Amino acid sequence: MAETTNHCQLALDPAVRDAARQRLASIRGHVEGIVRMLERDDVYCVDVLRQLKAVDGALSKVGDAVLRSHLHHHVTSARERGDADVIVDELMEIMKYR
Repeated sequence: MAETTNHCQLALDPAVRDAARQRLASIRGHVEGIVRMLERDDVYCVDVLRQLKAVDGALSKVGDAVLRSHLHHHVTSARERGDADVIVDELMEIMKYR
């Protein structure tokens, strides 16, 4: 594993971390429900698609919370640390997947 520096640590406020963890646990249960739906023959395709969309939205909310925390804890102080270019490159890379 690469050596980490201060700007590379997960910096989530405890309330944000707990909310994200709870939401992900809920998503896990939701995904397990979708898997059970796929094991049955009497489930309508659109019902599965609705559940998948709900999971997608829930994951997006977790991503938004982590992104907000990253912006607050790492991006706003990048210039003072002298790693603004690195931070911008990281954000540009991650924005490819959003």
